[in-house]
Amino acid sequence: MVSSISSTYTAATPAAQPAATDVADRAKAGAAAYAKAEDGASTSKASVQVTLSEHAKAATSPSADTRPTAAVVLYGRAELDSRLKAANVTSALKDGKATIDLSGLDRRTLWAIAAGLENRFTTEERVVATLELNKGRDKALAGPAAAARVKGDYAGLYRTALARLDAAGPEEKASGQWSRDRAAVIKGLDAAIARPGVAPVIEGDPVAAYLKEVGGVVASPRTREIGGIVADVRAVLDAQYAASDGGADADRGEIDFSRFDSRSLSAVALNKGGAFSRHEVALAASEMKSRNWADVSSDFDRAKSQGDVSAFGRNILERYSAMSEEERQAAGWDQTFYDRLVSVQGMSERVAKIFEDRGGPTLLDYL
Repeated sequence: MVSSISSTYTAATPAAQPAATDVADRAKAGAAAYAKAEDGASTSKASVQVTLSEHAKAATSPSADTRPTAAVVLYGRAELDSRLKAANVTSALKDGKATIDLSGLDRRTLWAIAAGLENRFTTEERVVATLELNKGRDKALAGPAAAARVKGDYAGLYRTALARLDAAGPEEKASGQWSRDRAAVIKGLDAAIARPGVAPVIEGDPVAAYLKEVGGVVASPRTREIGGIVADVRAVLDAQYAASDGGADADRGEIDFSRFDSRSLSAVALNKGGAFSRHEVALAASEMKSRNWADVSSDFDRAKSQGDVSAFGRNILERYSAMSEEERQAAGWDQTFYDRLVSVQGMSERVAKIFEDRGGPTLLDYL
């Protein structure tokens, strides 16, 4: 699920950007914060003169990237081939896990791969590139997101998100998804400035989607050992009951899971460590099911809007690959599900290709 902020795009014709006289000033206000968080290294100021290739320049200074699209695509293809060979594998993805490391590639190249430009990249390669883009997004937004939760500085978070969008390459900016994301972020920034300390509620807002994805009640839920997460979740639930003045406890009443990330929610749904009651497990499982349905529905709608039947399966593959083992188990997405998904995805791409070759409507038009 990659947008400029959180989901992958299909390259499209440039869409009109929102007209606002102060947008440039607001974007500049977030550029400094974003620059500290964005991937990339600065070139050394040593006395030794070093000549960088165009691709190295792109990694160290995205604004100086003058490569034509064809060169970016060829570079991405060459890098993938090299890394696949070095890892002695034929696919970038195996059992939902990346087999190669793309962390050294610049954002523009990663986006070209994720978007499948010029049909030069496989579904597995596109998924892995999307996951790497999401890591860059997480690194850029993690600090401002923490400040938003603790201090209510949502304006700072939206400024950083806007700066990240404006740092995109020309191909990314030419996509309809980039324009939609940017319009939503600008509205979110306006709302955050107008009502300090209040989280904006904007349709199609990628920042809000990111905050929902990473949660807000457990620290580092994606990387910590599950036992530590269980202890934190238990403490959060007990504090929630104490604040309800007897309105709820572990065995009755409503539980607010809205700020729980999926892995923390999965720990409850699976009753990890035997730390949760039957009531808590049942409500967490219901919330998990509701979220999965909403996410899958969103993936389908996004694929349909793109007119690409293969995009839906690719979106689900991306979602599966980004899940922890606990999330997959709680969602019922096991190895058999993954194997069937890969098989169906391959078939859907072949069907989509038939429709494209005939120059007619896509299969999604008939659904």
